[in-house]
Amino acid sequence: MKKGKVDRPFVIALLILVGFGLLMVFSASMYSSTVDGSKGYSLFLKQFGFVALGLLVMGFMSNIDYRKYNNKKISMILLGVTVFLLLLVLIPGIGVKVNDARRWLNVGIGQFQPSELAKVTGILYLSSLLTREPEVLNGSTWEFTKQCMVPIFLICGITAIEPSLSAAMAIGFGMVAVLYFAGVRFKRFAPYAALGAAGVIGLMILEPWRLERFNVFLGRGSYDYQITQSLLAIGTGGIFGQGLGNGKQKFLFLPELQNDFIFANIGEEFGLIGCVFVLGLFAFIIWRGFKIANTSPDRFGYLYTSSVMLLLGFQVFVNVGVATSVIPVTGMALPFVSAGGTSMVVLFAMLGPILNISRQADLRKRKGRRK
Repeated sequence: MKKGKVDRPFVIALLILVGFGLLMVFSASMYSSTVDGSKGYSLFLKQFGFVALGLLVMGFMSNIDYRKYNNKKISMILLGVTVFLLLLVLIPGIGVKVNDARRWLNVGIGQFQPSELAKVTGILYLSSLLTREPEVLNGSTWEFTKQCMVPIFLICGITAIEPSLSAAMAIGFGMVAVLYFAGVRFKRFAPYAALGAAGVIGLMILEPWRLERFNVFLGRGSYDYQITQSLLAIGTGGIFGQGLGNGKQKFLFLPELQNDFIFANIGEEFGLIGCVFVLGLFAFIIWRGFKIANTSPDRFGYLYTSSVMLLLGFQVFVNVGVATSVIPVTGMALPFVSAGGTSMVVLFAMLGPILNISRQADLRKRKGRRK
């Protein structure tokens, strides 16, 4: 059976981004790893393993016909498993609690974060539903609520309880993106958007530390240490940066440097040029992704790819926005760059079907030429 070619520029840009990310994780973590009693390259090797696993998963999934995911039974099972795992996390003794947040499950070889899985299963579910049953979108209010909005509120609500409001917002954003690309009417969606906004405001009121973060952002509270150090790092980097490994924030001045604030490390060591380089790679990948979506052979491929690309852009915006104090502090990794196991593997898995869509589009294009 003949196979089309994957979008090579997309893959090349992705590999460059991932390679640069590994370099930054090594730089950001080499001191903190030694303080923990490990070798300076321990976290780098761990991250390298996650990248290798992610590439294998992406390669495997790129060879599976993406149309197999456009199946009611499969999408429902994946969504059900995701909800089950999210609920499992909340059970004391099963869910792993770190820094007052219960977000992980022990899986023997490490920890697994179900909220990352929810990002892809949510998009898959709605993409499949609105391809098979497009009338649900603008038909009966009850059917739209039951089949579209209840899953969104259920998954986001459970995730917010962990608590992980940033992950809940990312999941919700990805699923709502499917509705947008499917053509939902604003009048239909507006009441649910208002309900979601009310939920976010309610969580901020119930959890004073969230409200405090917002007040700090508005300049009405005490200063935020992490943001101060992040801006200091980026400002110190100037145009050309201090050079790889020469940053000072890695010496425990800026917590979570290899995770949520890795963009600050890029700015400090590679300067404005490094920041523009990374953002340029993201812009190119997202542009190529939307190009793949527009050449997709069917509606399912278009909805899935477009929504994943928009979610990727959202995560980049939030991470960079926090590091540069454009938006209030919230925890969100920089895709393919920040350290993290579950997020890295899931991100690669999300791109697997997209590469297969590019294969199918290329094959169709070549068949058209022969005709």
